[in-house]
Amino acid sequence: MRRWIAIWQGVGLLGLVACSTPPQDFYRPPPGVNVQHYAVSLTLEPETRRLEAQVMLEVRHQRNVAELPLCFTAALTIDSARVGDRPVQPVRRGERLVMPLSGSTRSQLTLWYHGIPEVGLYAGQHAGQTVVFTDSWPYRGCGWLPAVHHPSDPATLDLTLTVPVGYKAIGSGRLVRRDTLSGHVRYQWWLDASAPTYSFAFAVGDFVQTDTTLGDTLKVSYVLLSSDRDRVYRLWRTPEALRWFSQWLGPYPYRSYAVVQVPIDYAGMENASAPFLRADLFELGDIEGVQVHELVHQWFGNHVTIANWRDLWLSEGTATYLTTLFYEATVGVEVARQQWVEMARLTPEAFRLHGALVPSRVVDPEAHLTWVPYRKGACVLHLLRLKLGDAAFRQAWQTIYQRFAGKPLSTEGFRAVLEELSHQDLGAVFAYWVYSDRLPTLHVRWEAETRRLRWWITGDAGTLADVPFLLAIRQEGQVQYAYAQEQQALLAEASRPEVHPVGILMHITEE
Repeated sequence: MRRWIAIWQGVGLLGLVACSTPPQDFYRPPPGVNVQHYAVSLTLEPETRRLEAQVMLEVRHQRNVAELPLCFTAALTIDSARVGDRPVQPVRRGERLVMPLSGSTRSQLTLWYHGIPEVGLYAGQHAGQTVVFTDSWPYRGCGWLPAVHHPSDPATLDLTLTVPVGYKAIGSGRLVRRDTLSGHVRYQWWLDASAPTYSFAFAVGDFVQTDTTLGDTLKVSYVLLSSDRDRVYRLWRTPEALRWFSQWLGPYPYRSYAVVQVPIDYAGMENASAPFLRADLFELGDIEGVQVHELVHQWFGNHVTIANWRDLWLSEGTATYLTTLFYEATVGVEVARQQWVEMARLTPEAFRLHGALVPSRVVDPEAHLTWVPYRKGACVLHLLRLKLGDAAFRQAWQTIYQRFAGKPLSTEGFRAVLEELSHQDLGAVFAYWVYSDRLPTLHVRWEAETRRLRWWITGDAGTLADVPFLLAIRQEGQVQYAYAQEQQALLAEASRPEVHPVGILMHITEE
């Protein structure tokens, strides 16, 4: 889910054309409506991307709710539709397909449709191999699947995909069936823990699959294109990361996990139980870091969803910061400190794009997909960790995961859990670091004659007074650390040092 190709610690930012301009609420479901399950059956012609499809939605709703708007582009043709056993005629309202609901509190909606998607289903090439794949974030899924494409309404999935013999497929969920038919192969996957519709995915190509098992039951698969099959060793720490996050956060929510190599234009996409990694990432960047970032999303972003696009930092900031915690625990604190320094490094371009972590208005998710929800979100989590302490910080994440599994999480709900467990009032911290666009200034003064470095901080509104964060001081290729509260350090050399906050965003001014 990324806007342009700018990889940092497993974070890619994105570039495919979205659906036409969405309505102001970005497909938020009506109050009192919850789509609980999608059963999707697709027949795909990979060479043309033509689909023959059926989707069944199981919906719970209040008795007085009469209709459900689904996001579905007009490029595909609706053949027929039913509510229960009753034929109905959906109504088109722009990108919306409005289906009536039954007069009770449960409705089963079924649609049959066909055509070639304009968005959401793509064909790309890598090393002479063609892959057909979905990319549904944030609402490009409207191009191939009529659904409630909003993160606040996660659901389970039964996905069946039929392709010609000779093609191999991978999809969201645990593979429960594979049948060879007359000239075709039919795959069926079950995703029996909920996820947002933008994380429903499949890919078809010349894949080579390597399987292993974590523990007794969790199947872990590496699904690579045949040209890169020998590079599977680059992902060897995947089971270790799965095990670590399962211990640190809570049980992994799904019943299988697959890493899928796909020619997408960005580093990774956290599709439920089957994240996609950019096909040429083996040459371009930190494929392991990207993989760990997308793995974190299985807990936060997928199974714990965000309540609104304004809360995007709870998905992307969490994945960014918890990735560094994995490296802190498994490689060492020095590696993590280097990551935290880079996380808080601000360029002139970053300053230009800086804004509130949670905007005050409804946002377009693609316009909001800057470095802010990723790196600023991660820096705010680092600040909260230092303020609460490691034990309370970890307890908070485990509590949030227990309470919000399968449900949407808002920034307000996140703050409430932190305050409940820490017995601290975090209002000032959230007002400054989350809801405003302010940043403090780190003033640095270097006295070469005495080799003394002095510093002080202004403009933080008192929010950093009790936060024991570090400064990284680099001089002559060597790095030493000092707590910001110390306000000075005596250095070994006379050359001017570089000073960088460790995980805390701020302007830096040399006096």
